[in-house]
Amino acid sequence: MSLVINQLSKRIDHHQTLDGISFEIGLGQIVGVVGRNGVGKTTLFRTINGQYLTDHGQVLVDGQEVVDQPEMRTQLCFIDPLANFFKGATIAQIQWYYQAAYPDFDNAKFAQLLDRYHLTSKQKLRHFSKGMFGLFTIILSVATQAPYLFLDEPLDGLDVLIRKNILGILIDEVATGNRSIVIASHNLAELEGVIDRALMLKHGRIVNDYQLEAMRRSARKVQLVYRDKQIPAVVKQLGHIVHVSGRVIVVVFEDYNAEVQAQLATTNPVFQEDLPLSLADLFMANLTDEADFELLS
Repeated sequence: MSLVINQLSKRIDHHQTLDGISFEIGLGQIVGVVGRNGVGKTTLFRTINGQYLTDHGQVLVDGQEVVDQPEMRTQLCFIDPLANFFKGATIAQIQWYYQAAYPDFDNAKFAQLLDRYHLTSKQKLRHFSKGMFGLFTIILSVATQAPYLFLDEPLDGLDVLIRKNILGILIDEVATGNRSIVIASHNLAELEGVIDRALMLKHGRIVNDYQLEAMRRSARKVQLVYRDKQIPAVVKQLGHIVHVSGRVIVVVFEDYNAEVQAQLATTNPVFQEDLPLSLADLFMANLTDEADFELLS
């Protein structure tokens, strides 16, 4: 089974929020959707899951277009963290609703996870803290047994111990090979520890689709120091500048090879050092605009 997003577009308030987005996800993956505030990550999740009608494009599950086969929506699950229509309901009432919506809803798993985190079926969502609400939506998502789960900022507001437990739950769910999880998050450090792949979203489009293991083999983060404060043109052409401090420049080269190394040598840096490459570095490399450059300086 695969999920295919084909040329998905959506305008909101006359703004092109999504502009021809395409990607495919098989089972057994944890995929991060990374982008700056307001770039359209939540809109993407809502459009894929049918909360918004598409202006153009297709969402296909196992080769079937979801808009034509509504029963295929049970293969997708997105619990919108901003939705308020369940706030007055109890956990038991919400469980009943999701049992009706998802025929494979796993009551045993749901009860087990509620018990682990000391939640009871009589509790109402309106009494939950932000972190507890986030925890509950993850428990509910996992229990639906939908092959594709969409989580929007799932770690936001959770304390460090619950975050570690939740990440463990998500990894265990994917390890079976029967489901995939798509996560939008600003917590890049924790996201990096669990995702296999990162979709970089900018101006309503996917500007890069990284397989992180392959990226770590080919990319390099390099710190360079020059005698003056001028950045050599070849550095700008071959790499992405992620930090500037006086004469010190930090650059990410996505395809660092012998040719790049030789061209760097011609710039005669007085100091050069390789640094560990992180997901935050890729974020900076892809999503920083010219207007941000003064901040980097």
